[in-house]
Amino acid sequence: MRNLIRSGLAAALAGALAQGGLALAQQGMQPGSGGGGTSSGSSGGAAGSSDTATGGGGSTAGSGSTASGAPSAAPKIDPKLQSKLEKIHADNQGEMQLAQVAVQNAQSPDVKQFAEQMATDHTRLDGKLTDVVQNMGGSLEGKNFQKAQQANAKEAQKLQSKTGKDFDKAYMDRMVKDHKKDLKEVKAATKSAQKANAPELAALLQGAQTGMQKHLDHAKQVQASLKKGGSSTSGTGSSGGGTGQSQ
Repeated sequence: MRNLIRSGLAAALAGALAQGGLALAQQGMQPGSGGGGTSSGSSGGAAGSSDTATGGGGSTAGSGSTASGAPSAAPKIDPKLQSKLEKIHADNQGEMQLAQVAVQNAQSPDVKQFAEQMATDHTRLDGKLTDVVQNMGGSLEGKNFQKAQQANAKEAQKLQSKTGKDFDKAYMDRMVKDHKKDLKEVKAATKSAQKANAPELAALLQGAQTGMQKHLDHAKQVQASLKKGGSSTSGTGSSGGGTGQSQ
């Protein structure tokens, strides 16, 4: 009897062990395969990370090329062009100073109107010129500017010694003479700016040429009216307005 019980228990135990082993074996395979999948996934993730890193590297390289492609500094202005621009700057300053004197001392309404137009136009032009040159990394107040400014100051002193009709005539004669010179200087500077591949500066100077020519035409008109003792008010309004727009 005892032998039968022992045999039954042994058989039951063997069956249980066999089932447990099978279950453990099955469980062991599942984590193993899952782990393999996870490992493979991790490997894939690592590869993905590697691709991402490469992409990041590509971005970095791209930004580096952009940085290297961008200009490191504004090119220096050619010395000859710099000299011309300084003279134009000095002439603008001179025209502004003479205009202030004329507004106060001129007897003729036409001369005062012309002087007011000169003050407005040359102030506007000089401000634009200064901004463009500064953006190019240059300056307008070098030796050539100082030299031209001193010469203009001497001429202004001569003009201030005159009064009445003498002042009007002297001022307009000076304006005709100055704007002939100014026009030549601006044309020369425009060509130099084009050769220097400075499109913004060239465009500004090109527009200034138109303004200078209108100034010259206007000055000649007022000058002629003073000689005749008449008035050129009807003609100067449109000329002055056009000049202001061009500059």
